[in-house]
Amino acid sequence: MAEERGFISLFPNEEVGMDRIYYNGTVCSLDRENRRYTAIGTDNGKIKFLGSDEEALTYDAAEKIDLKGKVVLPGFVDSHLHMLNYAFVKMSYGMFGASSIKEIIHKGRYIDQNTADPEQWIYGRGWNEENFTDEKRPLTRFDLDKISVERPILFIRVCGHKAAVNSKAMAIIMGLEQTKDYIDQIDAENGILTEASIKLCYNIMKEPSVEEIKEMILTAQKDINAAGITGVETDNFLSLPGRNSERIMKAYRQLEEEGKLTLRIREQASFTEFSHMKDFIDKGYRTGQGGEYYTIGPVKLYEDGSLGARTALMNAPYVNSSEHGTTVHNQDETNNLVDYAYKNNMQILIHAIGDRASDMVCAAYEKAIEKYGMKDHRLAVNHLQIVSENLFDRMKKYGILAYIQPVFVASDKELVTDLVGVEAAGRSYMWKTMIDKGLVCCGGSDSPVESFDVLENIQVAVTRDKPGEKTQGWHPDQKLSILEAVRLFTVNNAFCAFAEERRGTIENGKDADLTVLEKDIFDTDPHEISKIKICMTIVAGREVYRG
Repeated sequence: MAEERGFISLFPNEEVGMDRIYYNGTVCSLDRENRRYTAIGTDNGKIKFLGSDEEALTYDAAEKIDLKGKVVLPGFVDSHLHMLNYAFVKMSYGMFGASSIKEIIHKGRYIDQNTADPEQWIYGRGWNEENFTDEKRPLTRFDLDKISVERPILFIRVCGHKAAVNSKAMAIIMGLEQTKDYIDQIDAENGILTEASIKLCYNIMKEPSVEEIKEMILTAQKDINAAGITGVETDNFLSLPGRNSERIMKAYRQLEEEGKLTLRIREQASFTEFSHMKDFIDKGYRTGQGGEYYTIGPVKLYEDGSLGARTALMNAPYVNSSEHGTTVHNQDETNNLVDYAYKNNMQILIHAIGDRASDMVCAAYEKAIEKYGMKDHRLAVNHLQIVSENLFDRMKKYGILAYIQPVFVASDKELVTDLVGVEAAGRSYMWKTMIDKGLVCCGGSDSPVESFDVLENIQVAVTRDKPGEKTQGWHPDQKLSILEAVRLFTVNNAFCAFAEERRGTIENGKDADLTVLEKDIFDTDPHEISKIKICMTIVAGREVYRG
């Protein structure tokens, strides 16, 4: 039974009228006292009433909706995904479930035979050599040449940090003037690209129009809303052929003007080169600019690659290797990027998976703060999969946020030790330690690398098991409580977006962004959390999904 705390209204001395009253449910506020109510009223996009059913039903409302015992939470938010790339992959060849190289070749031939335009690239993403049953190795151009030698092909690994191209595509790439700047990231003999060199293909492939981008946004938005998500932070600028940030922003703005956005979207403005970031900032773009549904978020930068691609930057070499991973920027370059963004009052989020990468990011942040003083920019590190022992203390000192993806544990836990060894594996995915150290941790999925299913992400954070698996959990001392895991995708994600006064908890006056579940997540077997049904997604008091 939900605890009933009595009627609370924005306007206690006025006649109360509301758009909607939801009653006969459990409303979990996640406020400082973690209050619960049985009814909630919304009006003009805001929460206007919290209290008991008896009190709620005495007030006028355009609609009175019986929740029939369902549970209301603050709207789920994903702090890091690639919304446009998710849609682009969905419209292309998604190979996330591919179990063999032979399967990829077979399906690729089918796509080739059913694509009329001989100049159109065959694009796919999601392959993972760890899932191959025939040969556990990366794809190469020799594999892709069996699909076509006439049509260029780009197949990106699940992580996004390694790709294979066929001979046709490699010939085109090697003929580009800018390729010389990325030659150390290209294995031309085998047709393998890593890190920023992958984006060379996006400079050649046909660029989508504004209308096509708008269709991609709406496609992704529909699926994201259905997952109970009311807001996202999305890294878009490098996600599509052309990498046209102005065109991408124009598409989002037009949809907002047309009243078609049903997500609160923060743009993680991603750049791999200083000149591109500087040009963006010099045009006057700043964190927080925008409307109710589309705003500029942090500058998004990259320090290294991924574990699976062995491009995450490590202090010690990978097992049975002399390689330490890939440095996207050296320390001076990282310092320069951070310095310019910080002094121009931009929030900054930097991708760092290996321990050496996050050390470098922290050093750049410390240097900027010492130079310009402490500002409330809510600097952040994205991923933090393997870390140095003192990193969290350094982050806590300067209030640096941790953007994390607990669902990665399910995918990587069986691989980490083989990649980096027992000692470094013991310093990986340390979500509980982060929270105990006082860091603000913001939950995300990195979709399409992983699913943006928030409930699955929460389940993995709590169990440290794969969905469908039931053990004591991998490194069980790092398990989160259900409340801690839920806060990653609600309270904490509001904070990282400077929106804690408007969202993240259910309180009067805040935006009516709500996620409605079929049952109480806090009273569910942790291994069954991902099976809870999403019943409704409500954004600004408007139902944008009903299951």
